[in-house]
Amino acid sequence: MANTTERIANKARGLAAEHRFTQTRIAHVLGLSRTSVVERFNGRVPFTATELFELAAAMNVPVARFFPDDTS
Repeated sequence: MANTTERIANKARGLAAEHRFTQTRIAHVLGLSRTSVVERFNGRVPFTATELFELAAAMNVPVARFFPDDTS
């Protein structure tokens, strides 16, 4: 079973694909390098709360969409 960091990373990757956000675009939104975004997408580095709120705002979705269901 994946840990919480990995599960949030999976949700973020899915939302990025759904909203056609490239890694480069996400890096720009978050003020990070593309490499830093890749580390977050791979679950090696957790997203911060601020980063999730910024992504949610940029994608115009509720921040709750980044969190896995309790039933997952």
